[in-house]
Amino acid sequence: MKAVIMAGGLGTRLRPLTCDIPKPMVPVMNRPLLEHTISLLKNHGCYDIIILLYYLSHKISDHFGDGSKFGVDITYMDAQEDFGTSGAVRQAAPLLSEPFFVLSGDAVTNIDLTNLRDYHAEKRGLATIALSSVPNPSPFGIALTDSTGRIGRFLEKPSWGQVFSDKVNMGIYVFQPEIIEHIPEKGGSLFARDIFPDLLRQNVPMYGFIDDCYWQDIGDLMTYQQVHWDALNGKLNLEHAGKSEKAFSNVIIGDGSQVAPEAELENCIIGQDCKISRHVSLKNVILWDKVQIGQGCDLSACVVGNGVAVGDGSVIEEQAFISDRVQVGSGSHINANIKIWPDKTIETGSVVNSSLVWADRWRRDIFTDSRVTGIANFEMTPEFSAKLGAAYGGWLGKGSRVLLSRDTCHGARMIYRALITGLMSAGIEVSTLQVMPTPIVRYIMRTAPEKGALHIRRSSSDPKLLDIHFFDNYGRDYTQAAAKAIERIFFREDFPRVGIDDIGRIAYPVRAVDSYVQHFIEHVDTEIVNKAKFKFVVDYSFGAAIQVFPSILSALDCEVLALNAHPDPRKFHQTPRDKAHALKQLAKVVQSTHAAAGFWFDAGAERLCVVDNHGRVLSDARLAVLLSKMIMDISPGIKLAAPVSVPSQVEQFAAEKGCTLVHTALDGSAITKSTEDTEVRFALDARGGFIFSDFHFAFDAMHTLAKILQCLARAGAELSALNDEIPHRAFCSAVIACPWESKGQLMRRAMEFSEGKPRLLFDGVKLLFDDAWVLILPDREKAQCCIKVEAGNEDNAQSLIAQYETIVQGWVASRDS
Repeated sequence: MKAVIMAGGLGTRLRPLTCDIPKPMVPVMNRPLLEHTISLLKNHGCYDIIILLYYLSHKISDHFGDGSKFGVDITYMDAQEDFGTSGAVRQAAPLLSEPFFVLSGDAVTNIDLTNLRDYHAEKRGLATIALSSVPNPSPFGIALTDSTGRIGRFLEKPSWGQVFSDKVNMGIYVFQPEIIEHIPEKGGSLFARDIFPDLLRQNVPMYGFIDDCYWQDIGDLMTYQQVHWDALNGKLNLEHAGKSEKAFSNVIIGDGSQVAPEAELENCIIGQDCKISRHVSLKNVILWDKVQIGQGCDLSACVVGNGVAVGDGSVIEEQAFISDRVQVGSGSHINANIKIWPDKTIETGSVVNSSLVWADRWRRDIFTDSRVTGIANFEMTPEFSAKLGAAYGGWLGKGSRVLLSRDTCHGARMIYRALITGLMSAGIEVSTLQVMPTPIVRYIMRTAPEKGALHIRRSSSDPKLLDIHFFDNYGRDYTQAAAKAIERIFFREDFPRVGIDDIGRIAYPVRAVDSYVQHFIEHVDTEIVNKAKFKFVVDYSFGAAIQVFPSILSALDCEVLALNAHPDPRKFHQTPRDKAHALKQLAKVVQSTHAAAGFWFDAGAERLCVVDNHGRVLSDARLAVLLSKMIMDISPGIKLAAPVSVPSQVEQFAAEKGCTLVHTALDGSAITKSTEDTEVRFALDARGGFIFSDFHFAFDAMHTLAKILQCLARAGAELSALNDEIPHRAFCSAVIACPWESKGQLMRRAMEFSEGKPRLLFDGVKLLFDDAWVLILPDREKAQCCIKVEAGNEDNAQSLIAQYETIVQGWVASRDS
């Protein structure tokens, strides 16, 4: 059987180690990574190998030649562009007339390929995917198999709520040659993202081969180190170049290397022709070839590239990664988490720190959807932000224009200015809106000339955090592919810098809000609202809406009482306790003034809370029920979107009114994305966020307020009457601590537990009962799992919460045998 090895990866996340070599040539136990893959194939009788090349292809072909010195026959296919995994395999179609293996050149494994081949032959499917259980399935593709091994579901890089299995795609396949017919002839395509989901939609048989073998995708610098420690500690038997030195603990020393007798080495891999001097201490260190370590040096948990010279008395701390031919002067100190590019010279006595040091969260991913979040002035620093701005600018290209805005907090202002410097350094023209509500920024981008926008604000989830939101040229969230492209530039750290005459400039748009205000008013029935002569109260929460909303209210013949109606960076972020107090005060004002309603805006003017005319605060779920009912009464038969956690009464009303309800994941990005379907006229998140897509696709508290007034005016009813008319149901939730490494196991247990029961799997596992539901959903950003419950009354809701808290805690506490 032939084998195809995909060896064209750029190795971006292994930079700076892959600046001069392709990822498959990175040494693992003193042998190129690709050698281990070829040895595995050879050991299972596979000698006819096709290697698909792209990045620095000659480094691979020069090393392996025709394969004869490795006991195999190698054919190379060198792509001129990035075709993706499946697109690249299609380029080899003329050579593939029989069943064949496909393997990634980026992983280390000891999978039994003979058993995989036999399993594929037995099942007679079009494709067999090798699957492995991992603690954290989220970065990989996941598959769900039935009792016969046939794959029923496949999802690439799921969010935690979508992790329906802990069985992940190892990037190892057996295909029938007919697979080529399912791969597009032109353009890039991926097996996991494009081909496998398409095969499932066509009901083409695919099978999963589940193996408990060792498998490690070398996806970043941390996993690169981990593979070595696993090999040294016996978890994996890898052939290595060099010898085990009995004088040291767990040390491999390459040919031609010299170690002074007074040196101390522990848990190390030393390459060829290295020289380690007296009184050197190396612990958990990987040295490539021809490295020289001077006397008295202390290195810990770092990787040092080819030809590096480290001067006497230097210290290199953990998680430092030093690329080829770097010269480290004597007495230098390289701090933890530093990355140094090839051919750099570090002067004698230097301390290398700060500019390349970030917390653990930045080592692998910086984006969550289209957002970057970090602790203000600790993770989200000016240095980090300037670098992120430069990466974004490098991705957009010199001469592009970007729109920037922020909220009123001092931290957002600091990061705002740092981003501007990074953007300008890449030749980006910056248009600054200063303080502006988020929905208006999104709206402006629909017709603005800028290619993208950044909005910086204090996080609504934690006052210590800052968010940087990235919007595309239409104001929507960037796709995952775009976010990953920006990340690659960020981690590569080789940003384009323009000359002094090309540095970007700053512009200040005028009358940017006018079109928003005009369009807003055009999409409200002002005549019917004006006739109602409403009196209502608005709590602006010291946020940015105060700069825009009064001009909109001037078009409505209403009596408005404003609370907290001035921007105040010290007060605009409200804790849950602050919010509860504000709503209590709002309720008192509504009652005492006999207002028709009270409205509380969040600081970004995206979400709101409502108080009825009797002074009762409506919960988020209750508001979702009442407003959905009013909208569907006015517009029966519409299409609307809501998360899987939507109150069941919304689903009931939709069925009664002939409306189509589209379920989404819980995150706001998924809900806004649902409005790309032009038939979706209304969307909600059950957390106080509503979208009226005939006006705008974004959550907008200001427009929602106007729509509530319009609905009440058309119904000729008080909000309290509607609140009393519709039965109340009980909602509650609980949070369970769940380590990241247990989330995959938890979701697998939830899938097994719910098998055969009524359930929904859009986001998390939602179990359906006669008059209740339970949603089990791992948190996407914290080491915890959320349980949400709806029931007909409070007693049943509390009983279900208690029951499933116990069940989920048991799943988290248990360990797979």
